[in-house]
Amino acid sequence: MRSRSLMSLRLSTAPTQDIGAGPHGTRITFPITGGSFEGDRLRGKVLPSGDDWTVKRLDGVVELDLRITLETDDRALIHMTFEGIRDDGTPDRAASEARGRN
Repeated sequence: MRSRSLMSLRLSTAPTQDIGAGPHGTRITFPITGGSFEGDRLRGKVLPSGDDWTVKRLDGVVELDLRITLETDDRALIHMTFEGIRDDGTPDRAASEARGRN
C-alpha cells in the first residue's frame, strides 16, 4: 500500500482551560481559535469553536480527543475528529531512556 500526506494542519489556540481532576485523570482543554490547512489537493482555514480535549492519566498517558471544522477554499465544510494516546512515560522511564537504557 502506498500513501501520501493529505495536508499539513496548523492550529491556533486560546489559553488552556484546566478543568481539574476527575476519576480518570486531569482534564485540560485547548480551545481552537482558528488556523489553516494545506495540501496538494486540499486547502483552507480552520473555523473557530473546535477543541482539543485531553485527559492526563495518573500513569502519565495522555488521551487526546480533537474536534474541529475545516472550510475549504471552495467553501465546503469538513468535520474532522482525531483520537489518540501519547505516552509521556514515568519519570523513572524517562531518566532510563535519557541514559540509553529501555
